Amino acid sequence: MNFWIFQTGEPIHSDKLNLRPMRAMNLSNILISRGHKVTLWTSSFDHQNKIHRSKKFKILEESPNLKIRLIPSSGYKKNISFFRLYDHFILAKNLKQILKNEKNTPDVAFVGYPPIETAFVFTKWLKEKKVPVILDIKDLWPDIFIEIFPSFLRPFIKVLLFPYYILFKLSLGNVDGISSMSKGYLKLILKKNKRVKYLKHKKIFRLTSPRDDFSADEIQNSKNHLLSLGIKDDLPIIFFAGTFMSVFDFDTIKKSIELLNSKKIICQFVFCGSGEYFSLVKRLMKDLPNVFFPGWVESSSLEYLASMSVASLAPYRNIENYTFNTPNKVVDSFKYGLPLLCPLKGEVLDLISEHKVGFTYKTGEELSDYIFKLLNDEKLQKEMSQNSLKLYDREFSYNKVYGDFCSFLESLQK
Repeated sequence: MNFWIFQTGEPIHSDKLNLRPMRAMNLSNILISRGHKVTLWTSSFDHQNKIHRSKKFKILEESPNLKIRLIPSSGYKKNISFFRLYDHFILAKNLKQILKNEKNTPDVAFVGYPPIETAFVFTKWLKEKKVPVILDIKDLWPDIFIEIFPSFLRPFIKVLLFPYYILFKLSLGNVDGISSMSKGYLKLILKKNKRVKYLKHKKIFRLTSPRDDFSADEIQNSKNHLLSLGIKDDLPIIFFAGTFMSVFDFDTIKKSIELLNSKKIICQFVFCGSGEYFSLVKRLMKDLPNVFFPGWVESSSLEYLASMSVASLAPYRNIENYTFNTPNKVVDSFKYGLPLLCPLKGEVLDLISEHKVGFTYKTGEELSDYIFKLLNDEKLQKEMSQNSLKLYDREFSYNKVYGDFCSFLESLQK
C-alpha cells in the first residue's frame, strides 16, 4: 500500500541534529518494515532547531520506499508567537499550491494536527480525491495560545482566534476518523466538538518510543563524558531530559533543591537538553552546586543516567494541553523504569495513583519530601521502578502501539 503522512514540528529521517524519532518517523518506519511505501510531507522549517531544511519545495528520496516532501514556510523563533501562526499560514498557502498540481494519490492518509491551516487544506484535498484519512490530534490548538494570556483577556483572544475553531470543525468534516494519545484527550475533544462522535473511527494510540540497545563501549563513553562534567557516579541522581520550554516549571524544582541542600541531603540533579529557555533555567540554578547541565546528549547518555537515577522529573505546568494527555517525558520515565515526579493533574495523576509509579507534587516542599522518601526507602524506589516498567509494557510498548497503529491504517483502504 501507499501511505501519505503529513506531520510538522517533528524530526525527519534526513535531519542530523538532535534526532529523536517521534510519531511521524516511528509510524513511517513501521509501515515500511511491513512492506508499504510512505511519502512523508512536512515543513521545510525544522521546528526543533529553528532552522530551514530548505528554502524551496524539495523532494528527498531517502530509500526506495520512503520519500520526504519539504514544503517551504517563513520560520519563527518562539513556539508560541504570532510569527509561528504566520509561518503556518504561509505553509498552508504553499501546500495548497503544490496540491493543485499533484497527480498522485495515496491509498490512505494520516494527517497531523496542528497546524490547523495545513490540516484543513490537506484533508479537504484528500476528501475531494476520496482518500481515507485520519486526523491525528496531538495538541489542543488554538486553545494553547489562549492559556498564555491573563484570564480577563482570554474571551477577547478567543474571539480573535475564532477562524481557527471554524477551520478545525471543517477539518473534522473532511476525515473518516481521529486518533489521539490518551483517554482524557479523546474525551476532551469529544466534549469540545460534538461532531466528533459521528466519525466512524476514534482511536487512541499512545505517544511512545522504543527501548534502545547500546554497546558496553557506548555506555562507557557516555559515562566518561558525564563524569568529566563533575557528575559523580557514587551519588544518587534525579534527572530531566527534554527541550527547555515555557510549559515546564523549574522554579518549584529550585525550591525543592534548596530545601534538600539546607538539610544536608546529598543528591545530584542533572538537566539534559536544549531549547529557548535553556539559558534562563541555567541562570535560575546557577547558585546550586549539585545541579548539572550537560546540554543535549546522546541517547546512550540518557540510558546511563537513567540507570544511575532514583527518579525522573517531568515538571509540566497544569495547562489543559497536558492535564488531559500523557506527554513524552512521562512515557520516557516509564520506559526507563523510574519513579515519576510530576505535578500534572488529570491523566498523569490517574496513572500515578492507579499504578503506583511515582508522586504528584504541588509545592517545592512536597517535591523535596518525596525525593527524600525515595532516597531513604530503597524498597519503595524499587517497587515504583518495577511498576513503571510493567506499565510501559502493558500500555506503552512501542511494538504493540505502532503494530496496532499500522493494522488500523491498513484496514482503512476502500
